[in-house]
Amino acid sequence: MRPRSLNIPLWAKLEVCSGAVIELRPVKVKFRYSVDDPYAVLLDFAVGAEQWVRWELARDLLTTGLSLPAGLGTVAAGAGDVLIGPDAERPWRFWITVSSPTGLARFSFRRRPVAAALAKTEALVPPGGESARIDWEREFALLAGGGAA
Repeated sequence: MRPRSLNIPLWAKLEVCSGAVIELRPVKVKFRYSVDDPYAVLLDFAVGAEQWVRWELARDLLTTGLSLPAGLGTVAAGAGDVLIGPDAERPWRFWITVSSPTGLARFSFRRRPVAAALAKTEALVPPGGESARIDWEREFALLAGGGAA
């Protein structure tokens, strides 16, 4: 029996700027996926010993951003609060930038582990097969105020 969810540990590096100095600090990340919410990938970023900040990304946005070619002039995928794009100089790395009313954070990831995690999501729910996994009656009932999620 196939699993219904994934919880994959990853590492990212948070870009920290202080004046003219830019540092990349390691951050634990949990890559989560569930067949019950097949369009989304959850990234939980460690911000303390037992504190996590969660960002929900569209799986296809992550796939698109990861597949962009490295090099100068390549634009990032996404708009608004999430941008995903290649590193201009290092083809093995890409960036996820997230923003909220309280600030902006920029994380670098190695391509290979994230691509492997995405491949595992696609083994559970192939691209294009997401809508068949959604309980539409339940979703419409929620929209109509007929129950809790």
